[in-house]
Amino acid sequence: MRFSTKFAAILVCVCAFGKPVALPAAEPTVAELIKAAQSGPEAARIKAIDQIAAVGGKGAEAVPALIQLLSDGSATVRAHATYALGKQGEAGKPAAAALAALAKDEDETVRRQVIQALIAIRPGPAVMVPLFTRLLEESDPAVQGRILHAIAQAGPVAVPGLIEALKNEKADYWACLILREIGPEGKDAIPALVAKLKDSRPEVRREAALALGAMGPAASSTIPQIAALLDDAHAASAATMVLGQLGKLPADAETKVRANAKGNQKLLSTVSLWTLARMYPEDKALARETAEQLVARLSDQDPFVRVSAARALSALKLPPEITLPIMEKALANADETTAQHALEAVAALGATAVPRLIEVLKHEKLRPQIAYILGQIGPPAAPAAGELAKMLASKDSRSITEAAIALGKMGPAASGSVPALVTALKQADGHDPHAIMFALGKMGPAAMAVSLIWRKC
Repeated sequence: MRFSTKFAAILVCVCAFGKPVALPAAEPTVAELIKAAQSGPEAARIKAIDQIAAVGGKGAEAVPALIQLLSDGSATVRAHATYALGKQGEAGKPAAAALAALAKDEDETVRRQVIQALIAIRPGPAVMVPLFTRLLEESDPAVQGRILHAIAQAGPVAVPGLIEALKNEKADYWACLILREIGPEGKDAIPALVAKLKDSRPEVRREAALALGAMGPAASSTIPQIAALLDDAHAASAATMVLGQLGKLPADAETKVRANAKGNQKLLSTVSLWTLARMYPEDKALARETAEQLVARLSDQDPFVRVSAARALSALKLPPEITLPIMEKALANADETTAQHALEAVAALGATAVPRLIEVLKHEKLRPQIAYILGQIGPPAAPAAGELAKMLASKDSRSITEAAIALGKMGPAASGSVPALVTALKQADGHDPHAIMFALGKMGPAAMAVSLIWRKC
């Protein structure tokens, strides 16, 4: 009997040492990995899925099984299966519909992986545009937002597909929304967006203009086309805002914007005031007039007007010596409902309003109201925690209460205020200590333990 050289070497080793020598374990086949991915402990399944991903296009036979895993009960498994499908490249095209449906997933990681996978397998606009259009039209606003944001996060790699989507009447509106979120990185879509400024549908004209504004200086050449929309009743407000963003007003456009600023269409008037004040920051008289108008509109019955006015005040960064007295007067003379409208309008700005609110917080008469707004914003308002902590030493019980509640709503992000909260709790002789206890409880177990120990002493 003749032996192969390899077998002879193994036999020599066995004979020499008196026991078998361990050989390297054979790599599992794709079929074995598929089986391991479908059942067993989650960690082992994920390992098998990742091994399928590692072999790339050589694992094409796993595509049907990976598609099934997209409906797994575990978000982690879904995310890894999505990633593995993306690694199959064009071999993963049969998964396009299932992946697109998963763009509605509640898990953010899954949604991100879906977009990356679809970009990797390149199913083409003929497949993807109808799929995403149907998904977006069938979804509720919350789901639509998740899908749009997931696509926008892909950045420049998503732009070619979005340019194609702009050619489709059922998808162009959504493409404008996504390009607006992508911003300057979507500049290759500018020519296609300009074409949409003449679309027969007002909502498409409006969103195309807003998307161009988000492109920044790269869209400066489109100013004449955007200015032409000032005569468009449906898109005039959007066009006015974009001209302000791009920082240039042609002479004839400025005449129209000034006329609109004094007109009775509140939303258009609000945006026109913002644009003019942005174009001429050195004009103090214009700044004062703009501040008065915008502060007054913080309490408008129309929520769109309120939020637009709040955004304008935040973005303009008008000097506090102009805005503070006006805001103080407006809030002092307002009834409870009007004041609430104004505060909610500012709170709707979220983190972008925080720097301005910190500045206003130094104005004593407005502190309780501003503290309330910061509390509504929550953890993103944590940069204001230092100023709020100072308010805890106030002699005004309302200021202390609002500051404590705001800090509590910020949670652990405002944990630096714990010493000031504990001090305020010890000195709670003229105000209700429950707001301070609430805040400490939100700072974490250690802070709560400190407050409980003190209360028992």
